[in-house]
Amino acid sequence: MCGRYYIEIDEKELQDIVDAVEKNIKDSYEQPTIKFSGEIFPTDVVPVQTGLNQYAAMKWGFVGFNGKPLINARSETVLEKPAFRQAMLERRCLIPAGGYYEWQKSGNKKTKYRFYLPGEPLYFAGCYRQEQDSPIGNFVILTRQAAGGIEAIHHRMPVIIPKTHIETWLCEGPEAMDFAVRELLREAV
Repeated sequence: MCGRYYIEIDEKELQDIVDAVEKNIKDSYEQPTIKFSGEIFPTDVVPVQTGLNQYAAMKWGFVGFNGKPLINARSETVLEKPAFRQAMLERRCLIPAGGYYEWQKSGNKKTKYRFYLPGEPLYFAGCYRQEQDSPIGNFVILTRQAAGGIEAIHHRMPVIIPKTHIETWLCEGPEAMDFAVRELLREAV
């Protein structure tokens, strides 16, 4: 389960995204405090890609029925869950990141591990919605069964969309969901 990730704006691609979000919020009435770098926690407001060259500031986590944030959605069942279905069909997004963290439990001890690709950002698959009384959108990160090598540390990991599939993930309509769920989520790193 992806419970924390990080942004390093020294990567040019991430700096360009940060610049685009900063430009967008200058034009808006509501200017939330946005976290552009460092360790990202659930409920932080961060840059999110909503379309080709379209970026927005969004809060990490849907408001759950019990008031606790829902920060992740299992890719295998996301279309079956009422909390995520509509957002997944109509409002897919990408969460740009430098990498993410997972913790390995061993007895009472937890060891923190960082996963990343040197010199290039990762793009986590997500979906978003507008919460009642919120001036900005809220997003969740899709997770999947951990890939080999990672499964020894944690059984889940974020769905990472390869750059070659960004346009398909963001722009295809609901009719492309079968392809997206079957191919992209299975093939994602």
